[in-house]
Amino acid sequence: MGAVSNVLAIAAVTTTIRHVLHESLSWLPDPVGGADVTTLRPAQLVADEGPGTDSAGLNVYLYQVTPNHAWNLSDLPTRSPAGTLTRRPVAALDLYYLVTAYGDESALEPQRLLARSALALSVTPVLTKDVIEHAIDKYGSGSTAFLDHADLADQAELVKLSPTPLTLEEISKLWGVLGASYLLSQTYTATVVLLEADVPVRSALPVRQRELDVRTFTQARLEQVVVDGSGPAVTGSTLRLLGAGLLGARTTAVSVGGRRLVPGAGSTSNEVVVALSDRVPAGAHRMQVVHVQPEDPVSGEPERVTGRSNGVGLTVVPRITNVTRPAGLVRVRVVPALHEGQRATVTFGRLTGGLPDEPGVVTVSFPPAPVLVEPVDPDDPLPPSTLDVVESALTAGTWLVRVSVDGAESLPSASGEEYDTPAVTVP
Repeated sequence: MGAVSNVLAIAAVTTTIRHVLHESLSWLPDPVGGADVTTLRPAQLVADEGPGTDSAGLNVYLYQVTPNHAWNLSDLPTRSPAGTLTRRPVAALDLYYLVTAYGDESALEPQRLLARSALALSVTPVLTKDVIEHAIDKYGSGSTAFLDHADLADQAELVKLSPTPLTLEEISKLWGVLGASYLLSQTYTATVVLLEADVPVRSALPVRQRELDVRTFTQARLEQVVVDGSGPAVTGSTLRLLGAGLLGARTTAVSVGGRRLVPGAGSTSNEVVVALSDRVPAGAHRMQVVHVQPEDPVSGEPERVTGRSNGVGLTVVPRITNVTRPAGLVRVRVVPALHEGQRATVTFGRLTGGLPDEPGVVTVSFPPAPVLVEPVDPDDPLPPSTLDVVESALTAGTWLVRVSVDGAESLPSASGEEYDTPAVTVP
């Protein structure tokens, strides 16, 4: 980015504009006698403590500061993943100025002075190093002696001035906010001021050895996901991912439901085979093939993703493993286990029994699931989730049981023309 400025840069810009305008007061023909350039609030120009209407001059007032998004977006990341500073942050700002002319209206002094200011800022639209240094030499004493420490003149990006026309409504609002009666004026934008914090940073260690690793670029394309057996995708199902360029140069994984599945034996560039782990929760997911460069324990280079395929939707359906009747309850066990925040609903549909006025369907909803505690060994299976329903919610008869988790519904089985399992009989 080059050299930037310290926190005195804004004051230095205001002072430099003041200097440019002051130089124009002596221009021929017919300069306004006794005129000066001030940096007061506009309300002070007619107040008792200000210069008053008996005097003439120009006033420079900074009324707004906004971020310069183009420069802020070009700034590189300033912090490491651990949060420590790796380079000094830079704030890029645009400054908005109100240049006001005042004096004897009968002698047209405000108009004569405003014409000089417009011409001066047109002649000097860029604040060069020489102009800034002359301004600081002139005004860097007394209450503004701090300007000697300003380094705006060394900023690599020169500050540029341009007129900023306002509508009549905007002018009215601006002077209303300033709390002053309108005086003849113009608005200008100064861009860009680059402020850098004087804070310590941690620099990276030097590179000890450079290695060039050239790999061919292959864009993985995932076209279709097929479930073996043509049934729904349930825990333990074998999934076949069809496409092109699916196997990466180093390591390939399948990302689904926040988990990574390892391709099985026989996977090729056009077909990747994975088993649906019980760690993948029920519900709708986006499945992707991911190419990974593993962590290098020798160099310490962390794992990084080198490529991703497009995403294909996959709905993982819950499966009821068994339905029992411990004392006073109907207990439904479901895989995969419910993950934190998942909502489950158990629906009972009457198969046999019951009176005509008794309900044929009973639905029981459960609150969001708590945090799921997984086994320490990742190879150990997750135990199924248990959903207990008070038996008194059901009348006597046989009921077909279904479970819905986050909108994905279990699929019952049929031994004939009708679904009949899993079921529970309530005496």
